[in-house]
Amino acid sequence: MKHAIFVLLLAVLGATPAAAQIPPEWQAAAQAVIGELERDTPQAAKPWGSELTQGWNLARAWRRHNNGNVEIILAEYLTFTALCRRGCAGSTVDGQGYVAMAQQVKALLAEQGGSYALASNAHAWLASLPDPSGAAPKNAALWAKDLDVAAADFATGNIYALTWLLARNRPTTAEQAETFARFAIFVQGKAWIGPRCLDISKVATVIDAPPRIDTCK
Repeated sequence: MKHAIFVLLLAVLGATPAAAQIPPEWQAAAQAVIGELERDTPQAAKPWGSELTQGWNLARAWRRHNNGNVEIILAEYLTFTALCRRGCAGSTVDGQGYVAMAQQVKALLAEQGGSYALASNAHAWLASLPDPSGAAPKNAALWAKDLDVAAADFATGNIYALTWLLARNRPTTAEQAETFARFAIFVQGKAWIGPRCLDISKVATVIDAPPRIDTCK
């Protein structure tokens, strides 16, 4: 599979649930990627606090609820760390308890007919949004090339459904397109964020190396 190596490198290996530690390269990746996404936004001035740990704990609670284990992937860690930058007190996701949100994700996947149909329909929805930045149709076209990236794995399928829910909850089409891009990149590895195309697919693949964020080619 095209992105099999990337997905493999995102898995937490060699740690029991009780003793698992956040990989240092993941923490560095989270700060680098989320910092890049927050650039030129009011959120950029917010100092980092406990989000790195909160995101880790919430991602593991999410995974445990959904399929009974805590071996999360980087996409899950980045997603929940980004959510915790906005506020996740009481293990909430966008203001709702994570269990309630997980139930909404499960219902959406069933309604859409599974993860592949959901990804395809989400991309069609994104392409139809009147996005003044112009990023929405470019992202939809970029991501539609390989549905396996979003849909082949249980964890990424769930996160992609969550991304769509988060985006649809935003009040304007511009915010919907922006929110989808800013969370979908954690799964897809590449995204247009306004006029910039970011590639984070290698952000944490080398141990003891600084995070790597590239420009899409």
